[in-house]
Amino acid sequence: MYHLKVASILIMMTASFVISGYAAPQKTVVAPEVTGKKRVIQTLAIFPFENNAVTDHDSFEPLSKGLSAMLITDLNQCGTVLKIIERNKIEAILKEIVLGQTGVVDEATAISAGKILGAQSIAFGSFIVLGNTVRIDIRIINVETSELIMAESITGSSTAFMKLEQNLAKKIAKSLNVVFMPEKAASGSDINAALYFSRGLDALDKGDRSKAIQLFNKCIELDPAYRLHVNNILEKTS
Repeated sequence: MYHLKVASILIMMTASFVISGYAAPQKTVVAPEVTGKKRVIQTLAIFPFENNAVTDHDSFEPLSKGLSAMLITDLNQCGTVLKIIERNKIEAILKEIVLGQTGVVDEATAISAGKILGAQSIAFGSFIVLGNTVRIDIRIINVETSELIMAESITGSSTAFMKLEQNLAKKIAKSLNVVFMPEKAASGSDINAALYFSRGLDALDKGDRSKAIQLFNKCIELDPAYRLHVNNILEKTS
């Protein structure tokens, strides 16, 4: 009987060592290190784009702010992995920095502003509208090292401006190793809806909220998909 008890205890101890020896390591399979590099939160500041439109230059000028505002709203949907600096903070900093007679946000100015804002990376660029074609050039720079993270040119039809903008947002997200998953797919409306949104944004910045809401309503009337962008702007300024 004594020998049977000892044998039973030995069997139980052996089973215990087997379980503890093999079960625990199996849990490490799902550790972050196995699936790839651990993601670090990126902080991105998107500056107004330079207007290089050849014809009707003045009419497209509001799109300088409008395009960056749209990208900010869309990229905010990337979740906590990517932190986007709020547009009003960028505007406030740019007012304090001497931009020169042209008012263009060049690389040196963008890096200086990015450091003040505490951004790890900055995005800036230009756009050109020629007939029914829109081209957007963008660069993303590491603020600390001045290293080029992304340099991209994207061209599309002005009849589907939001699709072009969301395609650009997807490329920006990819360059920063985050996934861009918009709440709604881009609409197929032309650039006029984006211009009404941009003019509303400009009116809001100038303190004319009543006019801004009128322009925003016209934008949504042309394309309801802009409601997300409008709501985001109005919530930040209420």
